[in-house]
Amino acid sequence: MFRLWAVLAVIAFNASADCRLPDVAPDALTRLSPAQLLESGHYLRAEKILEPLANDPGLDPQTSARIKWMLSRAKAALGKLDEAMSLAETALAGDGSNAAYHVQVAAVVGRLAEKAGLLKRLSYVRRARQELDTAAALDPKNTDTQWGLMMYYYAAPSLLGGDKNKARQIGEQLANAVPDLGRYYQGRLAVEMKDWDNAEVFYKQSLAENPLLFESVSALAMYYIRTKPDQAKAERWACQAVHTDPTRADAWALLARVHTLCGCWTEAIQMAESAESIDGDDLMPWFAIAEAAIEHGQQLDTAAAALRRYLSKPIEGNQPGEAQARMHLGTALAGLGQKAEAVKELEAAVELDPTLEAARVELKRVKSAEKTK
Repeated sequence: MFRLWAVLAVIAFNASADCRLPDVAPDALTRLSPAQLLESGHYLRAEKILEPLANDPGLDPQTSARIKWMLSRAKAALGKLDEAMSLAETALAGDGSNAAYHVQVAAVVGRLAEKAGLLKRLSYVRRARQELDTAAALDPKNTDTQWGLMMYYYAAPSLLGGDKNKARQIGEQLANAVPDLGRYYQGRLAVEMKDWDNAEVFYKQSLAENPLLFESVSALAMYYIRTKPDQAKAERWACQAVHTDPTRADAWALLARVHTLCGCWTEAIQMAESAESIDGDDLMPWFAIAEAAIEHGQQLDTAAAALRRYLSKPIEGNQPGEAQARMHLGTALAGLGQKAEAVKELEAAVELDPTLEAARVELKRVKSAEKTK
């Protein structure tokens, strides 16, 4: 019954030209279980709850393994990859028959491979493939496994079994088995392949199957914000994202970005403030406003203030990291004529993430501009 009313609410809201913001109970987040917190992107809260449970010696082995698996997911999202790997390995050792635990090991290994040297990277890639194959053998219907295999075949070199056609094939099979999530994953793969038109088609097909799938709603909103700018369509889907899960700051960030498209900065800030009142741990809307301001080359004072607010607390999982935020802050400060402060922030960004080439380029540009004065 709840799902029916939720769908009817979405249909009613889509028929309106304005985005009527949802009412959110003050204790909405406290009602969520650790599993629900993870699914909704509240990794800091999940970590805080799960940490003491993971160290409880009184838990039975199966429960202990599940807690460690969930905590590993939170740690990985927060960038604490060594801890995430240890927890994932422990969960797997506790129950090697659980496909989800193999998938988590593969996911963390994949993240570790991104910044490893060549030989270590090859070792990580082989381990990821091994874990995904094991997971698929244990549970062929596990959608996370199939997504992992899709991305493996897409990203891996042919020497290690990479095959983009195989990736597409898995996507089609998944879409036939689980249409809403499968079409979403096909859209994600299309984006990786820079096949923008098909990405839009797949996301729409996913939402035709399930208008409440947050992943597809938010992906389509971002598509109309960045890839194919269309304010009316972007607002429709960003608003639907907020209604689908109003506790998610990344949904409010989309709506804030939509307001920046028309130069409505006051309204964008109101979205960020609304999001922060719901979840003070996730300040993503402030980053979104700052990023938009820098891209537009305007409201740089607003951008600098928003980024300082974003950096004032630990950053939520799977959101832009400190290095990227400091890079943008340096760019904003340079635009405001505060060159010394800009250099300081850009140098900090490079130190935090030496692979962030955009920060290196911006640092060189700012220093060169200073010398030519």
